[in-house]
Amino acid sequence: MKQRVVVILGPTATGKSKIGLMLAQKLHGEIISGDSMLVYRRMDIGTAKPSVAERELVPHHLIDILEPEERYNAFRFQQMAGKLVQEINARGNLPIIVGGTGLYIQALLENYEFDEPCSTKKTVGEFDAVVFGLKMERGFLYERINQRVDDMLSAGLEQEVKDLLSAGVPSDAQSMRAIGYRQMLWYLQDGMPKDEAVEKLKQATRNFAKRQFTWYRHMEYIKWFEIDRTLDYQSVCKEMSKTLVYKWNLVYN
Repeated sequence: MKQRVVVILGPTATGKSKIGLMLAQKLHGEIISGDSMLVYRRMDIGTAKPSVAERELVPHHLIDILEPEERYNAFRFQQMAGKLVQEINARGNLPIIVGGTGLYIQALLENYEFDEPCSTKKTVGEFDAVVFGLKMERGFLYERINQRVDDMLSAGLEQEVKDLLSAGVPSDAQSMRAIGYRQMLWYLQDGMPKDEAVEKLKQATRNFAKRQFTWYRHMEYIKWFEIDRTLDYQSVCKEMSKTLVYKWNLVYN
């Protein structure tokens, strides 16, 4: 019998974490992070990591499990997330993968076989999966991305990067090359004016959102929900819940 799993994906700043938390509370869910950066300890602001209070509401997995110097990839995610899906199902709960890293999620759902570091092939998936996607009108999404960057700076992104460097995290570590950290390094270490680094950070994030949409086009099984300026996540969560209750005869909390 295939393992059931729900996925909530979409570009950055569309509200995936919010919806995931709401859905998990309704349907006895546990959240598995499908993000390539939330695994890193001490990298909280630049990754938009769920708060401790949010993580206390429902169980969260694959968050704060690696040091910033360590490497993380689709193969590691596939192995760890696959094990978690089985364990959560065995507890009678619903595994909900929340994240925007399309390759990682495809590697899991489509059962990629990693023959070589850069060589993969697909086999028959092992999961009974429902994949929801969140999208927004581009102008609105870009407004939210720009505001998110401003909020990260206000929350102390610059100091977070300084603390990581002071703790000995190499500036060429995989984690420090991520969007947000890389641009802060250009400012802190390479002498780029701060305003310019911030604008490059916003542009890089907007470009990343474009690339995410391009990747998702290959995932034809996504059921999309449009998030408009009302940000009515309650209605979206309700529709998702209906789909899942009907499919698996689930019980609401």
